[in-house]
Amino acid sequence: MEYEQTDSDLKTHLKEQIAFMILSCRSFDQGFSAEAKRMALTVRVLLHDTKSSKSLLTQMNRKSMLFYDTAYDYDPRNLMATMGLIMMRMGADGPGYVAPLDDGPPSRYKKGKVPFDQWWNKVVFVDTKHNVLTRKDLVLAVCNKDGGAHIDRRLDKAYADLARFGSLGWIFEVDGVQVEPATPPELTGVRQIAQQVLKSLKDGFPELL
Repeated sequence: MEYEQTDSDLKTHLKEQIAFMILSCRSFDQGFSAEAKRMALTVRVLLHDTKSSKSLLTQMNRKSMLFYDTAYDYDPRNLMATMGLIMMRMGADGPGYVAPLDDGPPSRYKKGKVPFDQWWNKVVFVDTKHNVLTRKDLVLAVCNKDGGAHIDRRLDKAYADLARFGSLGWIFEVDGVQVEPATPPELTGVRQIAQQVLKSLKDGFPELL
């Protein structure tokens, strides 16, 4: 005979998942970028529904909450690669992708909050090969195939181009040597998604954060 988890059980699970996310964000911010793979897993647990499994927020009947959208909109007229979630920064160790978190240009934060489907399916990367990735594409690729919950020998081409082959196209010259940004754009993007999720959950469940 199965035990049906109570609303109290589900709220405990949510508290745990939020704690996982916060710890992963701290680890990432301290330099362990691979921690974004565990962030992707937490995002999937919280938000991703399939025919055979329901996300935690769906089971709690809270999927209708709004989500902060701090990604720039994709403009098809833009001839350069689109990296709506992240920014470029030149540091002491050279160029790298960074998650702006809540400290980017004010223009990032004008949209405020949007419904989940709009947020989840928004285009956040378009590379120089015209590959397109949404938040959903990015999170599920990291989680389901690239180490978050599972490792697959085969990666989708659009994700592989972004994560393995520098398809955003940024090259810098440092001391006469051409270098690519050192930080992984796909994991940096997941870090920014985690920030948006945590901030949204803080509004929806202030007693837990």
